[in-house]
Amino acid sequence: MDRPDRIPRSRFDLHLRDRSKGMLQLLDCRHGRVLTFTYNRPNEVIVSDPITGGQRRIALPPEFVGRRFNGAVLCASVHHDHMHGSCHSSPFNVVLISDNGAYDPPITCVYSSETGIWGDIISATVPCHLFDEGISGLLVDNALYWLLESISDGMLKFDLDEQSLAVISGPPVIDADFPRGSHWIIQAEDGAVGFTILSCPQLQMWQRNINCYGVATWVLWKTIDMCTILGLPKQIQGEEADERNILGCLEDSDEIILSVGRAAYVVQLKSMKSRKLCENGSHTLYHSFKSFYPPGVCEASPKR
Repeated sequence: MDRPDRIPRSRFDLHLRDRSKGMLQLLDCRHGRVLTFTYNRPNEVIVSDPITGGQRRIALPPEFVGRRFNGAVLCASVHHDHMHGSCHSSPFNVVLISDNGAYDPPITCVYSSETGIWGDIISATVPCHLFDEGISGLLVDNALYWLLESISDGMLKFDLDEQSLAVISGPPVIDADFPRGSHWIIQAEDGAVGFTILSCPQLQMWQRNINCYGVATWVLWKTIDMCTILGLPKQIQGEEADERNILGCLEDSDEIILSVGRAAYVVQLKSMKSRKLCENGSHTLYHSFKSFYPPGVCEASPKR
């Protein structure tokens, strides 16, 4: 944020001693918590609350040790008056997902902070390949969706209510051989899951609809000419594909993050405006962190 509303960098200290360059991986941020993995302690993940300084180290289930995986952290509160964002004392869940390099069907497992144990290993029926490590799962209507490597493969859905894992095919695009970083999962209208595809000079927005018979179809929701989005540089219409990529999206918000040239931009898809987030010298991923603290409530002491 801009000054004077910018929060000091020191408030986001995760109190980790594992500070070796390249050894710490950010997996997910949600509901005021941060999920990380450190390579010099490869048998655990870490859940941190930057606002309170609280931290919990969680041993991995044996099936995930030595495997590449992605993860998600989310509040587990079921109280009807609970507002996500001020979840500092609420129970939480951690979800891990692994594809083992696309040779076996992917597996997932859920940790509960209330019980302190991992649940059963849940497996999909067919092999698939996750897009990359460190990609956040998008939470839509109590289901997590992870991006798969190609558009035709689509996404991997983990239903938190049914505890089921399934592969969801992507939209029926004519040319599915788009460059890496040209597609992303988003939340579409009315809480539906969506898909965005960057094919300059256009941005396609797809929505997955399910009819009364439970049949799902992809519908082209809208097509946006990138030149109509205010604030983007002229390079968005250039010919070199590696100058533009989708770097992430903001959950519960109609915004995506684009890399154009050496900078990252937040694009608001309803207002058709953008703002420069930062310089982006090398391709990376961005995670949206949202949290608040009720007035008059004292901060808890750090737990490690």
